[in-house]
Amino acid sequence: MKGRVVRERARRESEHGAREVERPIQKILVIHQGALGDFLCFLPALASLRRSIPHAHVTLMGYPRILELAEGRYYGDAVVSVERAEVALLYQERKRPPRAFEDFLRTFQLICVVGSGKGPFVRNLQAISGARVVAVPPFPPRGEKVHMVDHLLSLPRCMGLPVPGDVPELRLSDKDRVEAQRLLGSLGIDSESRLIAIHPGSGSPAKVWPIERFRTLAQALRLAYKAMILFIMGPGEEQVREELLECRRPEGSVVVEGLSLPELGALLEKCSIFIGNDSGVTHLAAAVGVPVVAIFGPSDPARWAPRGRKIVLVSKDISCAPCDRQAMARCKVRRCLLDIPVDQVFQAVGRIMGKDSRGRSRFLNLPADFPDRAGGDVVPCVRMRAGGIEKGGLPWQRKRWEQ
Repeated sequence: MKGRVVRERARRESEHGAREVERPIQKILVIHQGALGDFLCFLPALASLRRSIPHAHVTLMGYPRILELAEGRYYGDAVVSVERAEVALLYQERKRPPRAFEDFLRTFQLICVVGSGKGPFVRNLQAISGARVVAVPPFPPRGEKVHMVDHLLSLPRCMGLPVPGDVPELRLSDKDRVEAQRLLGSLGIDSESRLIAIHPGSGSPAKVWPIERFRTLAQALRLAYKAMILFIMGPGEEQVREELLECRRPEGSVVVEGLSLPELGALLEKCSIFIGNDSGVTHLAAAVGVPVVAIFGPSDPARWAPRGRKIVLVSKDISCAPCDRQAMARCKVRRCLLDIPVDQVFQAVGRIMGKDSRGRSRFLNLPADFPDRAGGDVVPCVRMRAGGIEKGGLPWQRKRWEQ
């Protein structure tokens, strides 16, 4: 085996008693049951595993709709769904999964778990597989000011592995990029068009900047940069979509939804800039290298800010922000978001677009007579099907995203 050979010590029971054996790591199982943003923050830790043990076969266990971002795209070789009865049995004391699943677990020499190291899950994994099991809690301790990426990097560090970087980076396939180009062509969007992506939703309604301000911002960006505005929608954002589609928009705006996450990543990669709330899609945009303007309200940017090539955070200095989930749920008036005006976000976009590769040097302001509600044509809705794209009507959803 070429390259660095990493060996682990596995404890085995035999008829002669316990003994220590050494086995080269040929297969690794990584279990991650988090949502989209959580998984993207885990990519630098996966990169450390990949670089340190380059010849190992890596199987990812979690939610396939999220893990397909990594399958066959450098980080993972195979994906197994965590939504299966055999996995649920690992959480129970004195329960054994079927023999076939136990045999599957025994094929791994190293199992990495994003989850609590306490409880029956990790103990059962270790007892059944005989592998070295390394676990890291899914979130930092409450009150600890550490970014999610840095927290999750404690997994490779505790194994003594080098950490090549702390910025999540997706590696899209040529197929992903071809599909994104096909989508744009089906919409009649020229390959040279300037694209601006806006995701007005989030996994939590408590993190959403007012929809009418996204509409106003979109019109301002359209006028200022002569750009095509792509409104990105995900599952569970029906209310956001309805509010958006109630408004009549100028020509040059489309709503795109129903894409798989790799397809969405490839589409975002073609955009000049992305604007969104604290959401998994915002982390996705940053991970494909798009400049990002992220609007933060109740969540803590010290822990959750996206990391990428060019990130501008927009927030308001409010005494009660950031806050925890309980306070977020109790809050009736979210001043942390309501006090962020359109102009502040527009100026944040100008900080990026004024220095982009197309040579714009203006630091733009909203026109003095800019309307609060724009007139014009109804924004078209784009929905994806396996056989192509349809316009109009309610969206057909093929994939489920999670923050």
